[in-house]
Amino acid sequence: MEDPREICGPIAHIYRSHLAYMAKELEPYGIGSGQFDFLMVLYRRDGISQETLARTLKVSKATSTRAIQSLEKEGYVYRQVDEEDRRAYKVYLTEKGKEMRGIVLEKLLSFVDTLLSDFTPEEKETFRRLVQKAALKLFEPGFEPPEKPGSLK
Repeated sequence: MEDPREICGPIAHIYRSHLAYMAKELEPYGIGSGQFDFLMVLYRRDGISQETLARTLKVSKATSTRAIQSLEKEGYVYRQVDEEDRRAYKVYLTEKGKEMRGIVLEKLLSFVDTLLSDFTPEEKETFRRLVQKAALKLFEPGFEPPEKPGSLK
């Protein structure tokens, strides 16, 4: 490939459009664009540490803390001291958070339906497989952005 912008540009556009769409759709529920991803992770694995959430979503601990505090304030999650590490917190969905699962997934499905509306069923399947294959590479050990000199971990 000669120009990486031919891949990275559309991916970035899809991502930003996804965030904007979800923020608009979930605004009536008090869920911001930076918060629904946390719910999505908790829908797969409820009761994980704030640190694991931050690592999973590749965000800073500070960003994770702010998102979790917002979700906690809206009544979607609660934090509990980790029994194994009293300095850490585990994050759990409340009943209200669990009830939002269907709404969040419905909004997400609507976005994906729009995104893929001009695809044939075969193209949708091929796209799904290729996107998953590309994303898997980013989960491999060692794929981390290089640290900036003087940055804090």
